[in-house]
Amino acid sequence: MKNIRLFSLLGLLLCTVAQVQAQANLSIQGTIQKTSGANLDDGVYAMTFRLYDTEVGGTAVWTETQDAVEVLGGVYSTLLGKANPLTAAFDKTYYLGISLDNGAEVVPRIQLTASPYSLSLIGQTNIFPSDGPVGAGTLAPASTAGLHVKKEGGTGRLQVEGSTVDTVVLKKGGNKATISYDGNLITISNLNLIINGSVNLPAGKSVEYNNLKDWRLVDVDDFSTGNDGWICTEYWNNTLTRQFERISPSTPSSQGYILHPTQSGFNSLKKEFDLTGIPHTKVKVVFTYHFFDTWDWYEYGFAGFGTRNAPFDAAGQQTGIFTVGWNKMRENNLCAGAGYTAFWSGTWDAALDYNFREEMVAQTSDDKFWVIFASSLDQGVADESYGISDIQIWVK
Repeated sequence: MKNIRLFSLLGLLLCTVAQVQAQANLSIQGTIQKTSGANLDDGVYAMTFRLYDTEVGGTAVWTETQDAVEVLGGVYSTLLGKANPLTAAFDKTYYLGISLDNGAEVVPRIQLTASPYSLSLIGQTNIFPSDGPVGAGTLAPASTAGLHVKKEGGTGRLQVEGSTVDTVVLKKGGNKATISYDGNLITISNLNLIINGSVNLPAGKSVEYNNLKDWRLVDVDDFSTGNDGWICTEYWNNTLTRQFERISPSTPSSQGYILHPTQSGFNSLKKEFDLTGIPHTKVKVVFTYHFFDTWDWYEYGFAGFGTRNAPFDAAGQQTGIFTVGWNKMRENNLCAGAGYTAFWSGTWDAALDYNFREEMVAQTSDDKFWVIFASSLDQGVADESYGISDIQIWVK
């Protein structure tokens, strides 16, 4: 079967490059004649196809053998890539070599040609000669897009992949910004970010500035819908329940809703916080403490931040160590007024509300801790009282 000649039929019929890459098949059709000029006998032949990037010599960049290619009247037709998927990039000119029944490859090789429109996909320097948006997965790319990637029935995704660092370059005039990924970290260079919406960090994640972790707000008790788990007992270390209320005086200093003990005698407002799953080495408690009405000399309000408090024991006592504390003593005419009645009736006198926005910071990695607020007063709540509002827990 050596004395044969191969001719193309209407040139060589090909899919466009885009079709080749999407379908991994390339349609080919041609004629085979004997050296006498007569058509090759009808039958089924084994044909080997090879793609080269050189007209002569070189090494095939792709090869496949199809065992049963039908020839009728000297004409054969098949799809390249049936036996071995096409792997050529089709970004350059290729030449097709063909041999029959393990015979010698017929010369000359056939140069693959393309339709004029498919040439725009190759170009001369990998640049699209045409204007307008480019669509991937859509025949109607958005007019405002340079590249429109669409996935019907799925998630559209644009993937950038390199062997070292993947980089997206944003350029306008002489200014340039880059977004790079090295397999571990995403680095943004020369790019100012403006975020109109919120930024949500999963639990355990943090923001660093100048290689230092910033404080992260992890809990807020503003009492807008309830007591947020706070309780009131006689002393910080017992379980004798005391009465308290949630109020919202109309004053600039109230910080929204206030928790306020309503029972005369000693009252402690407290809550146990749990930071399990939130890595931290420091904890900060920010709060507003309110002094109401006629506090006497050397009466004081105080707070404690205990990070190693044990549960209540059998006697109803709570033991532990307060890591940090806060107190504010009346050393002058700090809180004086006509009495608590004005506050109670709702005809609030802003001059009667003295408050302090304070914070307590402890260096600890403990997950559970108690926050305690109390006062040292010798009169009833109608004459002396306190409250708390806007409790925030920060970690770093």
